Amino acid sequence: MSYRASNHWNGFGDQGPGPSPLDQQGLNVLTIANFQYLQGVALRARQPGAEPCSPDVRCTIDPKKFTYGSHHVVIEVTFSDQVYWLARIRHSPIEDAQSGGPAMDILSEIATMKTLKSHTKIPVPCVFAFSTSSGNEFGFPYTLTEALPGQTLGGSLAKTIPPHFRPKVASQFAEILFQLENLSFDTLGRIYCGQNCDQSLEIIPVDPEARRQPSTSLEWFYNERQQENRLAMAQHVGDKQWISACWILKAAISHIIAEDRVYGPFPLCHLDLHYGNILFDQEYNITGIVDWDQAQIVPLERLAVSPEFITFPGLSPEENQDIIDFRKVVAAHLRELESPIRTYSENDIFLSDILGTKAAEITHRCTYSFPHRALFDARLVSALMYGPGISWEQLVDAYGQMELS
Repeated sequence: MSYRASNHWNGFGDQGPGPSPLDQQGLNVLTIANFQYLQGVALRARQPGAEPCSPDVRCTIDPKKFTYGSHHVVIEVTFSDQVYWLARIRHSPIEDAQSGGPAMDILSEIATMKTLKSHTKIPVPCVFAFSTSSGNEFGFPYTLTEALPGQTLGGSLAKTIPPHFRPKVASQFAEILFQLENLSFDTLGRIYCGQNCDQSLEIIPVDPEARRQPSTSLEWFYNERQQENRLAMAQHVGDKQWISACWILKAAISHIIAEDRVYGPFPLCHLDLHYGNILFDQEYNITGIVDWDQAQIVPLERLAVSPEFITFPGLSPEENQDIIDFRKVVAAHLRELESPIRTYSENDIFLSDILGTKAAEITHRCTYSFPHRALFDARLVSALMYGPGISWEQLVDAYGQMELS
């Protein structure tokens, strides 16, 4: 019998007290999708060798029990021989997926997990079937995947995991980062293995319509910042505070870059590696890393960014201490793993040299955020860059009159 993830789901009980756009999008999947068709897809997918079954095995999908995230509804696929898969369904209708974004997310995620399976020991789910085609009778983009054992935690690792389990979790977290650090490439972008995910690995641009693709870490961070600044200023035209914030976040790039790694190699990065995407068993062993749809090959500095490592400005040093301690233990384990390769590597800078530093916190504030937080982030970043000797008002006087380029 395979693992049954739905034992930890509440379906409609997972929703908040009031309706939200996310809830309505999920309800569209539950009410419109052709689940009978998907049951047939699942049965056919088992026959070629994905946990093969006898001809009399039946498949059922009950949309009343589900869980969901920002972009997907996840529903259990139940076979009568006690095998369980997951159907991960994109909220947007399939015709919307043909614009390139959601469809490419699915294809790149599958190619990424395929690469992780063959080149690392990071636990990721097997994919048995998928579709992004406009001929999809189900009505939505989907993937049918293995149900990895374990469940996510309800909050940050350092705050949720019992103290006596934290060193073990920190060691396993470091091992995952180490494997990603060493799954590196000469080119920035996304992993792709063709429309059927059966071709040789290639690296494709994250934004295929961009006039120029970034080839260095400096270009990558600059492009990311420019895009975020444009979105932020679209809502705050002419506002000196926001102009200053965007200038400061742009100037922060010089505090981020590790000169030794400007030209690579560039590691694969999950981009959202936090408690909501990490599965644990009852003994707090990491049993799975999920949701790789935004994964990219990025500068090494970006791999050091995780919500699990960042402290909260509104909390006291004592309240943040668990996070700081967890981060230090992860960095120490990572440094130990890197030690054998430091002697012969051409690189001087490794991930453990960045993790937990001021530069890593600046990187977090500049990249793991949203345009509407630019003013808040810039205040934090300016304090890290300039210290207490320069006030925010002085920075606004200096930057607020400058045209943002």
